[in-house]
Amino acid sequence: MLDYLTKDDLPESLKDIVDAIGMDCVKELIRLAGGSSLYIPSENSVIKPVRNKIIKENFNGNYKELSRKFGISEVQVRNIVNLNS
Repeated sequence: MLDYLTKDDLPESLKDIVDAIGMDCVKELIRLAGGSSLYIPSENSVIKPVRNKIIKENFNGNYKELSRKFGISEVQVRNIVNLNS
C-alpha cells in the first residue's frame, strides 16, 4: 500500500522530511522504523568524532591554530589531542 502513498496523504510532521529526502526515502523509513520511536541525533553530536579525528591528524604542536580553525578553545584541542594518545 505504501506504493500508493503521496505527500498529501502524510501528516504535516512528515512533509518537511519528504522535502528534505524525497518520498521514496520516506517510504523506506516507514518500512524500516514505522511505529517505533526514532531518535535522530543532533548534527553536532554526529560530527564531533569526525572533527576530533581531523584535529588529531592535523595536530602539529600549534593548539591555537586548530582552536581557531574549529571554533573551540585551546584547552579543548589539548584534551582532544591527548585523548587516547
